[in-house]
Amino acid sequence: MIAHSAPWITAADRQAVERRLAEGQIASGALAASFEDEVKAHVGAAHARSAPDGTSAIAAALRGLGIGSGDDVVLPTYVCVDVELAVRAVGAAPRFADVDRTGTITAETAAAAITPRTRAIIAVHSLGRPCAIGPLRALNVPVIEDACQAFGFAFPEGTAGTLGDIGIYSFHATKCLTTGEGGMIVCAAGDLLPEPAGEELALCPRLSDLQAALGLAQLSRYDSMLGRRAEIRRTYDAALGGRGGGSRGPAGGALFRYTFELRDSAPFEAATRHFADRGIHLRRGVDALLHRRHGLPDDRFPGACALFARNASVPFYPALTDHEVGLIARALAEYDGVA
Repeated sequence: MIAHSAPWITAADRQAVERRLAEGQIASGALAASFEDEVKAHVGAAHARSAPDGTSAIAAALRGLGIGSGDDVVLPTYVCVDVELAVRAVGAAPRFADVDRTGTITAETAAAAITPRTRAIIAVHSLGRPCAIGPLRALNVPVIEDACQAFGFAFPEGTAGTLGDIGIYSFHATKCLTTGEGGMIVCAAGDLLPEPAGEELALCPRLSDLQAALGLAQLSRYDSMLGRRAEIRRTYDAALGGRGGGSRGPAGGALFRYTFELRDSAPFEAATRHFADRGIHLRRGVDALLHRRHGLPDDRFPGACALFARNASVPFYPALTDHEVGLIARALAEYDGVA
């Protein structure tokens, strides 16, 4: 079975980690600081601070904005549960917003979820597709830009992660660039970052030098990693031949996940069987809709519900071999349930 996600680890990546092991400095130190500097330079941010993972990074960003008990935070319902958990970790209450056809919140859907207690909006570049940050900032609420699935992506507005008040990246094993686990907070104002010592450091420790060794090795070839994603995207687009919305997003731009839409008469379970019979793991765009965890009615979130029902995601990552890419493309071309 072709796994839905897998990291691309090369001999150079392994050598970088092995060198750090041989040197003996594996806790957080100079290499972690160097990785923060390199990420900062790569995306064009003024300040950067590493974190244990993307969830911790979002929680630290919320604390940096002074958000806590009694405050509301707007976030999309079409996102992984970790984003909600970060909001709850600081004592704030999540307020769910609907999404458009790309899976991202808009100024209109966010405005509908804003309350008098709203202190932040978490804008997610869902599956690597750009969320329009400018209109959200016009709502005069601080915007935390979740670019966990869009590290370094070039969008029309600018580089993902640098467009909001605070940007967040994830370097989980499934993300575009990995340190195994890990995250990064970037921003223009350094006072929004966790303090370098004391309680804030305990709540949000930096990456280790061992993780940074892998991160720096991956960053040194990151352009080629994005290039491989673009190459696979073109192959899948050609296989679909314009059906199913293709990879929906900026033409030729980078993506984190490759999704396509199913016909209303083609249930997700049937699509799963088609791809499983060919040794391919198929998934939905997201595992669940957050509003459903709390019994909120679907009719308040029509965009997210339609997307959840019809969106399917095939394996899409640079570690795929040409043979595997060909098998997936053939399965896409042969499936008659594509919209």
